[in-house]
Amino acid sequence: MDWTFNSILFDKLNINKVYQKDLKDNNINWPNLDFENSEYAILWHLKTTDKILKQIPKSENLKFLQLNWANITDFKIISERFSNLKRLELHCCIKLLNDDCIDLLSENLEILHIHTSKKFQFTDNLLKLKNLKVLRLNDCAPIKNLDFLKNFPKLEDFRFVNTNILDGNLKSILEHPTIKSVGFLNKRHYNIKDIEMEKLLVEKFRK
Repeated sequence: MDWTFNSILFDKLNINKVYQKDLKDNNINWPNLDFENSEYAILWHLKTTDKILKQIPKSENLKFLQLNWANITDFKIISERFSNLKRLELHCCIKLLNDDCIDLLSENLEILHIHTSKKFQFTDNLLKLKNLKVLRLNDCAPIKNLDFLKNFPKLEDFRFVNTNILDGNLKSILEHPTIKSVGFLNKRHYNIKDIEMEKLLVEKFRK
């Protein structure tokens, strides 16, 4: 499994390792029907009901999970069922509230994307993910400041598009020893704009 930065070329993967299913319609739109032996899974409309969860058994083989429009409020179901995840993506999981149980994925999780979870606020649980290399908190609840970045010693890519950093101080990105890439939308109260940040990061790693 090649985690070369962020791109996964699904058309290059063994189709028997990739599983896709819309749980709302019970529709599998991929040749592979074997979830338990898959390494990559993309699921739509996961609901926290017994009927739906029976369709998704526990798996120690799963390394990549993408959930679209799931109604989860925390990470309990994910961490209990898929303890070996290396990459987790949540898209439009609008009921997600907190990071409870995400720390149970800390041993292996390297990439975390959370997109369009406007109520999501993290606590110390997220900060226990010491192996994170990529963190994307796009279109999430406002974040007080970026002091928390120091808790991720391996972080290389951080994005917070459409997520407001309340104190406006983005210097923690430059002070972090390993962050090479960043993405955000400019706001009036931010002390560093996107173009300037890009230049400063390039200079930082030239030294």
